[in-house]
Amino acid sequence: MRELARGVGFVDADRCAPTSRGLLRAGLAAYGERAVAVLHSAAYVHGMRGVPRVECVHIGTPDTASRLGGPGIVPHRRRLRADEIEVVDGFPVTTAVRTLADLVPRLPAEEGLAVLDSALHLGLVAPQELAEVKRAVAGRPGAADVRPLLEIADARAESPLESRVRLDCVRGGVAPDELQHEVALAGGGRARVDLAWLKGLRPVFAEADGADVHSRPDALFRDRARANELALVGALVLRFTWYDTLRRGRIAEVVRRAFQS
Repeated sequence: MRELARGVGFVDADRCAPTSRGLLRAGLAAYGERAVAVLHSAAYVHGMRGVPRVECVHIGTPDTASRLGGPGIVPHRRRLRADEIEVVDGFPVTTAVRTLADLVPRLPAEEGLAVLDSALHLGLVAPQELAEVKRAVAGRPGAADVRPLLEIADARAESPLESRVRLDCVRGGVAPDELQHEVALAGGGRARVDLAWLKGLRPVFAEADGADVHSRPDALFRDRARANELALVGALVLRFTWYDTLRRGRIAEVVRRAFQS
């Protein structure tokens, strides 16, 4: 058992991931009734996708935070208004708006946009609430980097990989015309593509292929059949993976070349 404070311990701490809800619950108990999950931990509880894994839980408290802490727990001094706190699945956490305002400035742009897109897609924040996030981050370190992300955040993005692919395109001056674009197939039926460019001589579509879904044999067969159907309507179909996002500009370059083909 790991002792977090007098009278508060966490059983089987060594067997449990530091980001687990068990450790978060124990950490909140150690800091008392005014403790709140913040930053990455709040985002996890809200269910936001694209949040980078960290080997700790983040606890906010209005008191001097340095008095506690220890392996797996990072305390933060936070003075929060009542309307910046809510209870989700039994955990006191910062609201989705406050969580985004606290977390996104700390993240690389690729992760920041993925978290923003996810919050919109899940309905955790409404598009008009992004203005509140913008006001909340004003004057903070990283605020200038967050503003462009708020302008392009989109609820239609369905995965962190889609967000990363789109960001590379926006940075490279080839922002897609549509997300989740529906296409009428020559043989009947319809297909939906992740990103679409529709203003060229022929449509260019892009799919973000996450390994967890598209690497299975049945998915590979479906993807190939679908690509053939899209080719029959005159479209050029591009496929991108996480590997393609590792070098900035790679995806935008491929899209630009597709326009010229």
